[in-house]
Amino acid sequence: MNLGFDSTGIAFDVILWKDILRVLKPGGHVAAFAASRTYHRLACAIEDAGFEIRDQIDWVYASGMPHGSDARLLVDRELGAERTHVAGKGHAGAGYSDTNGFGGSSTANGGKTKSEWDALATEQGEQWSGWYSQLKPAHEPICLARKPLDGNLAHNLLGHGTGALHIDACRVPFRNTADEKESKNKNRHADFDSGPRDNHIYGADKADRTDYTAEARFTPNMLFDQSTAKELDRQSGVTVSRKGKPRASTKPGDGWSMTHTGAEYDDAGGASRFYPVFRYCPKAGPGERLTVDGILHPTVKPLELMRWLVRLVTPPDGLVLEPFAGSGATLEACRIEDVRCVAAEMDSDYVRLIARRMARPTNPVLF
Repeated sequence: MNLGFDSTGIAFDVILWKDILRVLKPGGHVAAFAASRTYHRLACAIEDAGFEIRDQIDWVYASGMPHGSDARLLVDRELGAERTHVAGKGHAGAGYSDTNGFGGSSTANGGKTKSEWDALATEQGEQWSGWYSQLKPAHEPICLARKPLDGNLAHNLLGHGTGALHIDACRVPFRNTADEKESKNKNRHADFDSGPRDNHIYGADKADRTDYTAEARFTPNMLFDQSTAKELDRQSGVTVSRKGKPRASTKPGDGWSMTHTGAEYDDAGGASRFYPVFRYCPKAGPGERLTVDGILHPTVKPLELMRWLVRLVTPPDGLVLEPFAGSGATLEACRIEDVRCVAAEMDSDYVRLIARRMARPTNPVLF
């Protein structure tokens, strides 16, 4: 965003991540937000410092605003052309009312409507109508890394109490009783006498498969806001997992009851049922965007999202290190989750925002 905390380049500094590596226990995790355009620089710095890159979590949202430049306006400006004055003006926040939600916002183009911008001054500019310099942001990558283990994972857990992710604390809740029943019925491996899982690439398992009895779906590496989840469900409709064709590696009736695929596939619902949906926070809501004497933070992370991350990576009796406190979302998330946190923030104005945030009462409900 070309602001002070962005221009330092500290997030891409290997020395910073080496210091963080130094104070973490073996198996300690890092969850670092990045811009989609410069994620590679962050990930390389973290890896070069000695961390193992474990995964990339994507937070997908629908509320991003396009910041790209309109190519036709730039061409007109380059040619020194002036636009013909057209009466009428849009209002701030209206956007382009006659483009069904597409195009730039009125706050970014000086308050004019699309019809006004159609009064172009040059033919050369008209040739580039509809062309822009970049896409609308709709996701934010989170680099998930881990300090190398002391031996194997079991040895590290016994010796340091770190190294694993708390999957059960972050599972995707079933939508309703019917969703849970259908999901578990299709995975009754013991009842179907499925036997050990075979795999041509990784080899066969030794133990027989057990029934699926988890209280929710396994935690994925994709997170949605509510608006994105609704759009996904609108496009997918109420889907039923395929059941007319067997797995490529499974013969009809082999380990899947006596039907073509038994109960392997059969659950129904919108596609978003497989992903965590942070309800009520399609980015940070107004209640989380605090202002103190005109000072506000431009990139406030949703509290629900930060609580989810704290639950995922923090071991029992763990301590969270937040080197970029910003508006204090991580601090508040840790307080609600009853997790210790040490944070740092370079901007004294943002420290005042943090103080205001931490003075508020807490809300312990996540889902």
